[in-house]
Amino acid sequence: MDQIKEILTSWRAMDVINIANDDDHALMSLLGLLEDDDSTVRLRALMAIGKLLEDSDTGVRTLILSQGFMSLASRLTDEDPRVVYRALEVLTPLLENTPLDEERFLVLLDAAAQVVAGEDTLTCLSILDLFERVQVPPLGKDGLSKVRSLVFSGSLWTRLLGLRVLLNMGTIAGYWEFLTASMAALISSGNALMIELGIDFLEEVLEFHTTPEMMRRLVRFTSLLRAVETGEENVFLRTRAGKVRKNLENVLFSYYSSRHEEALDAVRSLLSDGRGEDALFLLFIIGKTDLLLRMWEANGAIEPDLIEVLRPSRSV
Repeated sequence: MDQIKEILTSWRAMDVINIANDDDHALMSLLGLLEDDDSTVRLRALMAIGKLLEDSDTGVRTLILSQGFMSLASRLTDEDPRVVYRALEVLTPLLENTPLDEERFLVLLDAAAQVVAGEDTLTCLSILDLFERVQVPPLGKDGLSKVRSLVFSGSLWTRLLGLRVLLNMGTIAGYWEFLTASMAALISSGNALMIELGIDFLEEVLEFHTTPEMMRRLVRFTSLLRAVETGEENVFLRTRAGKVRKNLENVLFSYYSSRHEEALDAVRSLLSDGRGEDALFLLFIIGKTDLLLRMWEANGAIEPDLIEVLRPSRSV
């Protein structure tokens, strides 16, 4: 290990990479340097490992994963932010489409939870990008409890980490309130990177099998996306928001156009929440133009007779 460390600290990185690529013992020494007391050594070791992953065969990748995973995961909580950044750069390609057992997955999740607790936007985005690529193994009771605790967190980024895991598992039922509230917070944040992440989540959700709760909660995003279209300075985000809004409107139309009574239930819920614009949009979808006109004439005020008209007993 001392020889590898000496070569590494002298900035002869290519020598280390060439040696480690052909010698498992040298690679093990390089992985051991991830635990070195000197953060510069840890950083250079990560840079060398990242380069190895780019150029090496599957045997080297397998050895790094089997013998270096725990050290790599621990570097996510390193005191040196440069090391954290490099660890994410190494772990992201290393773990893409790579099965992990529950123990290793939860080690990674614990480390990631500590990182997002710092609420640095760029680092949190990188953590979520990493977990989008990670295959979630079957989780036991304790593992699922850990994911739920993240979802119930008061921190947006911690909540998003838990929701990211649930989305990967395809088990978002029961968590729609948390997911849609988090997506809405991102899209309305005013931060271009967070807006883009919110749109990413929304696009992914639109690929899910539709359910009544899902559709009812997604109606609000038509107005949120329209606000990005008209108010965001970034041309790319404006264009993307418009594209996703049209896709969302098509999904809502396809779902509600044949479910008028369910649409009216959703309208009543929207009105009670004070979301008149979203309610108007749903009424337009189901062709209730008479109600639409009466609401416009009322200048946006929802009067008691309009609520009466929306009772389930009324014919559609």
